[in-house]
Amino acid sequence: MGENICKKVSSRMVPYRDVKITEGFWKKWQDAAATDTIPAIYEQFSKTGRFNALTHKWRANEPNKPHIFYDSDAAKWIEGAAYSLYFKPCDETAGRIEALIDLIETGITPEGYFNSYYQTVEPHERWTRRENHELYCAGHLIEAAVAYYEATGKRRFLDLMIRYAEYIYKIFVADKSAAFMTPGHEEIELALMRLWQCTGDRKWLDLSLHFINLRGTDPAEHCFNHWFSPGYAQDQAPVAEQATAEGHVVRFGYLFSAVADAARETGDIKLLEACRRVWRDVTGKKMYVTGGVGNMKHGEAFGPAYFLPNYEAYTETCASIALAFLGRRLSEIDPAGEYADNCELQFFNGALAGLSLDGRCFFYENPLSFRPSDQHFFNANRASGRPAQRVEVFSCSCCPPNILRMITAAGEWMYSSGGNDGKNGLPVIYVHQYAQSEACVVLAGGAAGTGVTLTQETKYPWDGKIMITVGAKGAFSAVIALRAPGWCDSPKVNFDAEVTDGYLYIAREWKNGDQIILDLPMDVRELEANPYVSQDAGRVALSRGPLIYCVEGADNGDRLEDLLITKKASFEAIWDENLLGGVCKLRFTALRRKPFDGLYRKWAPEYEEVTAIAIPYYAWGNREEGEMAVWLRKSV
Repeated sequence: MGENICKKVSSRMVPYRDVKITEGFWKKWQDAAATDTIPAIYEQFSKTGRFNALTHKWRANEPNKPHIFYDSDAAKWIEGAAYSLYFKPCDETAGRIEALIDLIETGITPEGYFNSYYQTVEPHERWTRRENHELYCAGHLIEAAVAYYEATGKRRFLDLMIRYAEYIYKIFVADKSAAFMTPGHEEIELALMRLWQCTGDRKWLDLSLHFINLRGTDPAEHCFNHWFSPGYAQDQAPVAEQATAEGHVVRFGYLFSAVADAARETGDIKLLEACRRVWRDVTGKKMYVTGGVGNMKHGEAFGPAYFLPNYEAYTETCASIALAFLGRRLSEIDPAGEYADNCELQFFNGALAGLSLDGRCFFYENPLSFRPSDQHFFNANRASGRPAQRVEVFSCSCCPPNILRMITAAGEWMYSSGGNDGKNGLPVIYVHQYAQSEACVVLAGGAAGTGVTLTQETKYPWDGKIMITVGAKGAFSAVIALRAPGWCDSPKVNFDAEVTDGYLYIAREWKNGDQIILDLPMDVRELEANPYVSQDAGRVALSRGPLIYCVEGADNGDRLEDLLITKKASFEAIWDENLLGGVCKLRFTALRRKPFDGLYRKWAPEYEEVTAIAIPYYAWGNREEGEMAVWLRKSV
C-alpha cells in the first residue's frame, strides 16, 4: 500500500449500514424509494422483459428480445433494493431478489459465465465484440452481489459472482482468449475494486488494475472509429497519461472512479494525478451549474470546453451519478471541500432531477431550459427522443435503477474517518454531508472503544443550522472536520476551528453529550458563468444553499427566457409546505417585455413588472407541462 499518495491520506467512507437517516429531506426520498420506486421499476422491468431475460428462454421472433445491457438494469435494481432492505425489511422485495438470484444460479454455465444476451441471442459470439456490454453487465452483477451480501449476509449471489470473476480472470489474464483486452463500456473495473474490498482477495484488485493499465495502449482496440474518435471510450491514451475528460460521460465516470480506488489502494501517484487532471477539466470547463455533465447528445459525451447549451443539454442522470462516484473517492484520498461540494451538487440537483416527486417516473436527460411546444415538434419530426415529462421506463433504462441505488445508499456519502490530521496527530472524523441522521463511526486505532456516535439534527437543505451531538462511552481526543460548503461565505461553529481546504477542523478532547452547533447562512446567490459560456452571457442562475433554482411556467407563465432580473432585485425565501411536496421557493420582482405584433420591429421594448417565483431545479416538471429556465437575463 502506498504511503506517499498525498499529504492527507487515510480517510475511509463510513458504510451506509452505519448511517441511519432518521428524518427530513433524504428520509422522504428513501421512504419513497422503498414504497414506490423499487416496485415501480420492478413492474416496468418485468413488463419489458428485463427480468425474464435472466431465464434464457427467449427465442427468435418472440417479443422483448434481450438487449446487450439488460443484465445491468436488473443488477442495479437488485443493488438499490438491497440497500433499502437493510433499513426497511420487505418480504416482497426480498423474495423478488431471491427469485432473480435463482434464475442466475440456474443459468450460470459450469465455467461461471452468465449473460442473458449472449446465452440466448448470439451464443457463439461470447467475448468477440468489445463494443457490446459483456464486462459492463458482469460488473453490475458483481456490484449487486456485493451489495446484497453486505446488506443481508447471504453469500449465494456473491459466490456465484466470484465464480464469474474467476472465469473472467481466466479469459482475460491467464488464457488471453478474448477478441479484445479491455471493456468497451467501463464498469467491471469499479466492480472488481468493490469485490476486492469485500473479500480481501488481492486477485480482484489485480484484475481491475489489469483492465485499467491496458486501456489506451493498443490502437487495435479502437472499436468505435466508425462512429466516434478513440476518446469516446477513453482509448486516446494510457489512463495514467490522460489529461482531459473525453468521450462517453458515464464510461468516463465509472473508469476514473475505479482509477481513484486503484490509486488509493496501490499508492500510484500517476493514476491519482490523472484523476485530478480530468476532474479539474470537467468541473472547470465542462459542467453545468446544476452539476449536469455530458453536453452532447451525440455519444452521450463531453463536448468542447465551455460549450454548455441549455435547451440541448444532454446531462444524463447516470452521468451526474458517475461524476459523484469519482468525487466521493477523491474525497477519501484528499478531503478537499471541492469534492464533497460536487457530490452535494449532484445529489440535490443534477441527479435528483432525474426522479419524480412520487418516485415512479424518470428523466434520462436533464436540460436547463425547456419549452413543451418545441419538444413536441421535435419529437413529431423524429428530431429528438426526449420526452416532455418524466416517464416510467426507457428503452435504455440505466438511469432509473441508478438513481435508486444512489438514494437508498445515501448514508454512505456522509462521513469518513481516517488516520490523523498531520498536525495534532489525532484521528479524524470527516463530516462531508448534512442530513438528519445517526451514525456510528469507528476511529482509527480503536479510540473511544467500539465507536463514536454522531447524531445530526437539521432541516437541511432548507435551513443551514446543524446540531451534531457526540456520543461515546468515555472521553476521547480526535479531530472532527466539518465541511464548510463553497456556497457559504461565512460558516460559523461554536468551537475553535482551523479552516483548511473547505473543512473546519476542530481538535479537542470530546466527551459524551458534546454538541457542535454549525451555522451555514443560506443567502440567495446570483451566479454568473464564465464569459466563454456563450449561451449564458448576461444571465444569472439562482441558488440558495446547495440547491440550484429554476423558474417554471406553472408559476410564471410563458416566455421565461425574456424575464429580466433587475440590478437591485431582492429575493425572499419562503417555505411553502403545499408546493411540490414542501419546498423553499424564491420570490422576486422581475421585468418582462410586453408582446407585439409581427416577428421583428425597431428596438423599442416595453416592460411590465411581475412577481416571479423560482423553485428548486430538482422539482421541475412535476406539474402540468410548461416552460422551464435556469438562466435568466440580468440588468447591469
